[in-house]
Amino acid sequence: MNQRAVLTILLVPIALAASWWAWQLRPRPATEQTVGPLRSDYTVETYHLVVMNKDGEVSFRSTGPYAARDPDNHELFLNTPNFSFPDRGGGGDWTGHSYTGWVSAKGDEVRLKRDVVLDGPVIPDKDQAHMRTEQLAVFPDSQTAHSKLLVTATRGATILTGVGMNAWLKTNRFELLSKVSIHDVPAKKD
Repeated sequence: MNQRAVLTILLVPIALAASWWAWQLRPRPATEQTVGPLRSDYTVETYHLVVMNKDGEVSFRSTGPYAARDPDNHELFLNTPNFSFPDRGGGGDWTGHSYTGWVSAKGDEVRLKRDVVLDGPVIPDKDQAHMRTEQLAVFPDSQTAHSKLLVTATRGATILTGVGMNAWLKTNRFELLSKVSIHDVPAKKD
């Protein structure tokens, strides 16, 4: 055997081993972070949802174009949902909508995210309350709502802004927690 053939026989396995090692060191693509279930056990287009509490009363209603349920924990993920939270005291319904929504498996918590609007009930001789924020958690059983983000609340000619909010839907009351500012235009007297 000549020197060239021996050299070729020795260098081919070295080249193969070096190629395999270089392939093992290649950068791998990052995995994407998804929102919601990777695969739903069911999806619904144009849904109408009525959730009842443990006493058999309507806890809340929701309608929208799309809903998906996570098969592992039974949470619902909603696209552009509309919500109605009835006041069990008979004062009227609070209504809300957002870009996305989430409902816990037991239906005891609702989260609205992105472009959240929550409107109070229409009560004769009182101005309706309107709230705007980017994230809101509603607890239908206790009839409360909470946000940690900037909230703009209006009632009549009064505009309140602040960071963080607690709302009691049954009594139509809310409090802003920090960095509160108020803009009030008094009504003209006739």
